[in-house]
Amino acid sequence: MTIDVKYMSEQQIEHDALDLLNAYFLERDQPIQIPIPVDEILETYLGFSLDFDDLNSCLGVPGADILGAMWVEQRQVIIDQSLDPDEHPEMEGRFHFTCGHEAGHWWEHEPYIISPDSQATLFDDNQQKPRVICRSSQAKERIEWQANYFSSCLLMPRQHVLDAWSARFGSLNPFDFTDAADGDCIHRNKYHTPWTISKEFKPMFRVSTQAMQIRLENLGLLRIDPPVERDLFSGV
Repeated sequence: MTIDVKYMSEQQIEHDALDLLNAYFLERDQPIQIPIPVDEILETYLGFSLDFDDLNSCLGVPGADILGAMWVEQRQVIIDQSLDPDEHPEMEGRFHFTCGHEAGHWWEHEPYIISPDSQATLFDDNQQKPRVICRSSQAKERIEWQANYFSSCLLMPRQHVLDAWSARFGSLNPFDFTDAADGDCIHRNKYHTPWTISKEFKPMFRVSTQAMQIRLENLGLLRIDPPVERDLFSGV
């Protein structure tokens, strides 16, 4: 499902994600703490029920790549059962990222989702379709990219990532894996790769190694050349 949305800068999306975090934790009279309880934010603060189902079958597209869907009228988000962390613990990071992605759709795209132009149609059995269907193959579309970036900022808040990096390495100097590495980077050895570094940090934020690596790159803490396009939903 494609909805045209306006351009938003990375800075604006990050600011918006921090606004949601501040609002959620202020309501609980707590500072922002990691790991971010993104499923609780989706349910208790944004007011959506959260369930699992075989989305690709129930939406009539078996074999597709649907990871999450949002029914606005019912205030319901359903995540594909393949990401259920109780049944598939190795998918915990992808589950959290998908929850953050759905939260991003509501926080950033509510006016578009509830507008008359995006009214949901009905299935043949008169069951209403979800307003938003999130597929990994559509990650490059603007609305999906924005929700992905929002989830990344929500789950891995800038200051918390910087603090964790500084505590681990004693500075905010990056690991530079480019050919033009300068003297301000952290010394590399055979045990340091973008993947091993990201894997070390991912448990703090309950995300996948892939999502952690992309966030570290985004914050300039990992410098990797050439840049590679990746799917934030992928990886463990």
